[in-house]
Amino acid sequence: MEKESSNIPSSILNVRKHHKQAYTYLSNALQIDEREDNCIKDEEKVLAEYTKGVKELEKGIEICLVGSGQDYDRARKLQDKMSSNIAHAKGRIHALTKSIEEKKSQQTKDNRNSRSNQNGNKATGNKAPPQLKKDVTRSNSFPISHDKSKKDSQYKSNKVSQQMSNKNKDEEMAVNQVNKVSHLKNVDSKHANLILNEIIEKGRGVSFDDIGGMNNAKQILEEIVILPALRPELFTGLRAPARGLLLFGPPGNGKTLLAKAVATQSKATFFNISAATLTSKWVGEGEKMVKAMFATARELQPSIVFIDEVDSLLCERKENENEATRRIKTEFLVGFDGVISDANERILIMGATNRPWELDDAALRRFVKRVQVPLPDVNTRKDILKKLLSKESNCCFTEKDYDELARITENYSGSDIAALARDAALMPVRELKVEQIKTVDPSKVRGLKLNDFISAMKTIRPSMSVESLSKFDEWNSKFGVI
Repeated sequence: MEKESSNIPSSILNVRKHHKQAYTYLSNALQIDEREDNCIKDEEKVLAEYTKGVKELEKGIEICLVGSGQDYDRARKLQDKMSSNIAHAKGRIHALTKSIEEKKSQQTKDNRNSRSNQNGNKATGNKAPPQLKKDVTRSNSFPISHDKSKKDSQYKSNKVSQQMSNKNKDEEMAVNQVNKVSHLKNVDSKHANLILNEIIEKGRGVSFDDIGGMNNAKQILEEIVILPALRPELFTGLRAPARGLLLFGPPGNGKTLLAKAVATQSKATFFNISAATLTSKWVGEGEKMVKAMFATARELQPSIVFIDEVDSLLCERKENENEATRRIKTEFLVGFDGVISDANERILIMGATNRPWELDDAALRRFVKRVQVPLPDVNTRKDILKKLLSKESNCCFTEKDYDELARITENYSGSDIAALARDAALMPVRELKVEQIKTVDPSKVRGLKLNDFISAMKTIRPSMSVESLSKFDEWNSKFGVI
C-alpha cells in the first residue's frame, strides 16, 4: 500500500487527506445535529465541528491539480463533491449561528424578566403565580411579523438540516454499496471500488423539465428507463425494456444532459463511465475494470451504465489495432451479451456519441435503440432561450423578440445558443468605460436586447456545417429510430 501511494503525486494525496478529515468533522457534527431539543452548548459544539469541516474542504479545493490520468480525474471529481458539501455545511452554519443568537437573546430576556418579577414580589410580599410566568416573559411589543419571521427561520433551518441529513444518508448508502461489492466473485475489490467512484448520487442535478425540446428522446427514455425502473412488474416478457440505448447527434445538443436527467428521475444506480475509467497503462487491468463494472452494476441493480463518447471505447476493430484495446472491447461485448441474455437482469447500457458511424458492428447490434438527438428546431430554440434568459433580472425581451431570435439562430446547437447568450450578456457591460465598471451598481446596467444577440452572432457562429449535419440524418435513416 505504501509503495502504491508513493507513486501518487502529493497534491492528490493532500486532496484525499483534507476530504477524509472534513468527512470526520462533518460526520461528528451530523450525529449531534440530528438529535432533538439540542441546547445552546450542543449547537455551539455542532457549529465548531461544521466550521472545522468547512476549513478542511476549502483547503482541499484550493489545491491546484495540474496533470492528467485516472488519479487526477478522480481527485478533481472529489474536489467537485467537496464544493457541494461546502454549500450545505455553510448553509447549516448560517442557520445554527442564527439559532444560537436567538436562544441567547431569549435567555437574556428571560433572566431579566425573572429578576424583575422577583424584585416586584419581594416588594409586595406575593409570589408570582407559576402559570403566568410564560405570559410575563413574552413581550407584547413585538410586531406581528416577528412570529412569522421566526417560523421562516425555523423552516430554513429545518430545510438545511434535511439537506445535511440527506447527505448523511448518501454516505450510509455509499458504505452499504462498498460492503456489497467487497466480496464479488472473481472481482478485485480495488477495481470494484474504482467503479463505485463513478456513481452519480440520486436526486441531484437536472430533470427533464430543465431541458428544452427533445420530446422524442425524452419519451423513449421514459419508456425504456424511467417507467420500467419505477414499475418493473409491468414491463416483463415482450414488454421488457431494451438493454442497450445509443444517443447520437451533433455535439452540444444535450445527450449528456439527458443522461444526467435520467440519473435524477430514475431510482436506479447510475454509473457515469468514460473510456479513461476502463483503460490502464498496465496490461490486463482494462479487462478487469470492465469485468468489475458489469459485476458491480449487477450487484447494485437496477442499474444504468452511461458511457459518454462511447465511440472512443467501442470503435470499429482493425487489423493493426493494439492488442490490449482489442481485449477490452471483447470483454465489454461479452459482458454486454450477459446483460442482454439474462431476462432477470435490470441493467441498461446507455452510450452517447458524436460519431455513430465509427462504432463497431458488434457494438451497434447490442445497442438496440438508437435515438438521434438533432439540432434544436425553432420551438426548442425558443424554449432554450427562455430558460437561459429567465435567470436575467433586467431582460427586456418580448414574445416577438423570442420568435425572431429563435428564427435567426437556425443550425445553432444548444451549447452554441448558451455561448451566444453569454456573449450577448456582455454587450451592456462593454458599453461602459473601465472607470464606470469599477463603481457601477449592477442593477443600473441596462437589460439585454435583441440587438445584443444580433451583434454577438458576428463572433459566435454555428459549430457544425450543413454537410456534417446531413451525415447524421443519413446514418439515422439507415440505423436509427425514425
